[in-house]
This record gives sequence, C-alpha cells and structure tokens, in this order.
Amino acid sequence: MAIKTEMLRYFVEVAEAGNLANAAKVLKRSPAAVSMMLKQFEAELGAPLFLTDRKNQLTELGVHTLGEAKRELAHFDGTVTSIVHFAESGEGQVRAAVIPAAAANLMPNVVKILHKENPNIRVDIDDLTNESAIAGVRAETVDIGIVNELVLWGSSSIRHSVILTDRIGLLCARDSELGRKVNLYWSDVAKTRMISHFLCNKIQEPEIRKAVTSARLHVMSALSIQAFVRGGEYVSPMPELGGISLPSDLVFRVPEGNEYWRSIYLIWNDNRKPTPATVRFCNVMRRTIADMGMAPKSDVGDVFPS
Repeated sequence: MAIKTEMLRYFVEVAEAGNLANAAKVLKRSPAAVSMMLKQFEAELGAPLFLTDRKNQLTELGVHTLGEAKRELAHFDGTVTSIVHFAESGEGQVRAAVIPAAAANLMPNVVKILHKENPNIRVDIDDLTNESAIAGVRAETVDIGIVNELVLWGSSSIRHSVILTDRIGLLCARDSELGRKVNLYWSDVAKTRMISHFLCNKIQEPEIRKAVTSARLHVMSALSIQAFVRGGEYVSPMPELGGISLPSDLVFRVPEGNEYWRSIYLIWNDNRKPTPATVRFCNVMRRTIADMGMAPKSDVGDVFPS
C-alpha cells in the first residue's frame, strides 16, 4: 500500500486537533476510521508519528511530516482548484500577488473589465509587500506579481517587465500649509517633518535629501503613512497611483520643478506556463494602465508569454 493523500489529510487534522475525536468531527468520519488510517500511515513509514495513543504530542518524525504534509496538501488542493476553474471558465484562474497601492487603485478596474470578457474566471489577489510577492512568484504559489522594486538575486527563472510608470509627489493633509499652498515646491518640505521610506531615494532634491537625513520616522505601510500625515505635522513622498482614492482630508500634490517617476513591474516565473486567464488578465491590465495615462514610456524588460 502506498502513502495516499488522505493519509496526509487525516494526520494533519489529528496533529492540529490534538485528539482523534475532534479531528473525526472535522473529517466527518468516526474516530475508529481515523485511527485506522493513522495506523496504516505509520505502518507505511515504519515508525510512529505520535508519542502516545492520546495523539497530543508528535515524535520528531511527526513534526517533520506535519510540515511536509501541509505543504503537499496545499499544493494538491491548489492543483484541484486550478483544474476545476479551468473547466468552468475555459481559461483557468489568475493568482496575483500585488503591492497595496496597485491592489486598491488598479485591480478593481482590471477585474471589472476581465469579468465582462469572461465572468467565470476566478481571480485571487493577495495584497502583499514586495518581498512576499517576489517570494510567491519564486515558489510558484502565485502566477504573477506586481511589485515596486526588483530584488531578484539567485532567481534566474523570474522574468520582469515594466508595466506602469507614475509621477512621485507629496502626500499632505488637505488643511495643512502645504496642502493649501497655491504653488508647491520641493523646497517647501523644509518647513515640515518628512516620513522616510524607499520612495525618498528617488527624489534628488537638496531639501528632500536633507529632510530624509534628519527624518526620525520611517513607515512602510500606506495606511499608516496616511494616519501620520493626517495630523498635519508630516508629509510623505507618494506615487500618483497611491493618490487616486485618498480620504477627503488628504491630498496628493506634485511640486513644481523637476519631475520624478517610479516604475511598477510585472514579474512571473519562467518555469510556469501561464494559463489563458493569466494572459488575458495581463493584457487587460496593460490596457487599463494605458487608459489611466500611466503606461511606460517604452518597453522595458521581458515579453510576457502569450
């Protein structure tokens, strides 16, 4: 008898429940049936998974097996889901790991248009940091990633293409001095406190560099940045995409003078063939970005598979 997926599933449920009775309820089987499945699993392994019959403490083999079993079951369940949705939609599904600004201000329009073209395509969007999105593409747990910056050391299979460019401005409280100013200049940040984050490095203005050097607050979360700026004491660099749907008490301003831009990248794993749904999603996304006036000035990077 070979090790079966159901053996892994029963083992995981018992290990996490800590007893047969609770696991049996979740599995909708009798405790005796669950116990028999575990005995068959241990017989295949030739070693026990639990220290006692109470099933509340794992052996070293059990600890190792639990982690491996959970990963295998997640992969199996994802594979089944993918097959089912391909059958339903004729094109498969889309799994995207997306930075917060793009998730909030780009994805709603993209998904709306996508579902007009094929309402049966399932879209799974994870709102993640750059690092987590890249990790997901590397591990093939998502089909594509939408990220701010590329840190792809040791990831030769990950391909990328610039999909969006937008201007960098300042996020201000609407009723603050900078928020009310008729003509705003980069030098005006000298009168405020700067919130430091990665976007500051793209602005090569003396006043911004000085403000960043003296900054005593470093914040990465967009929602947290908004909360600090709302008080009126802080300003923060912000990309234009992030300024699309701000609360009424905040305002996105592009200062006079030099313009600064940031790029958003589409990334994918070359080891994974994209579903037709993913290809359609990326095509819709490019059209939507063009309609927003944020298409890249020129093609930069690889060509997404068609």
